[in-house]
Amino acid sequence: MSFDDLNEVDLKVYEYIKAGDFESEPWSTPAAAKALKLKDDDVYEALHNLAKNVKDNIWIHYKDGKLRVSAE
Repeated sequence: MSFDDLNEVDLKVYEYIKAGDFESEPWSTPAAAKALKLKDDDVYEALHNLAKNVKDNIWIHYKDGKLRVSAE
């Protein structure tokens, strides 16, 4: 599993995560979808694909009851 397994939407979401600060600010799928001009479901699917295919490069966890996401 690697970046070669990601599609265009997955990579778009990955770059969005890398550019953002979703460690100190909570993640919002609706905000990401709006910024990327995607549907919420597309962002959720991309997060799934990222967690599955590049799990060593993305971290998804909860802090203070809110979702946090970061990527390297």
